[in-house]
Amino acid sequence: MMTPCSASSRKEDSLIDREIAATRLSKLREALKRLKDLEQDHDAYMQSATDKDLAEHFLRLALEAALDTGNHVIAAKGLKKPLQLREIPLILGENNIIPKKLADKLANATGLRNRLVHLYTDIDHEIIFTVLQNDLSDLAEFAKEIGKLVDAESKKE
Repeated sequence: MMTPCSASSRKEDSLIDREIAATRLSKLREALKRLKDLEQDHDAYMQSATDKDLAEHFLRLALEAALDTGNHVIAAKGLKKPLQLREIPLILGENNIIPKKLADKLANATGLRNRLVHLYTDIDHEIIFTVLQNDLSDLAEFAKEIGKLVDAESKKE
């Protein structure tokens, strides 16, 4: 005699791996800290090859860590698989994991990530400087939102 699988026997909880999420969020926060250390006046930044190189490196790391973390959450929750990187934050926003406004900003930021990774010979440091001055808080907000989610999921276990 076969026993039917009841709904209560299936695991309904998220499969977010706390360690994976924590490691990626730690990388994101560390990159943001290093980027904050680069905040300075425009002329000093534009004249410093070292600071421009560090900004490129740590901004790329921050964006990669955010996207990797978001992709992990999407997979763990069994959400629609993103076909492009820019879809990762959009899927998170559609599912109310992060605010939709933040999702739109981060989706646009994937364009910068792609430029940093693939078109590294054509970086506009005016744009990078503007990001350093105005947009790092978006990545910090993402880390905060995902951190809250991971904490809430851990308490369910």
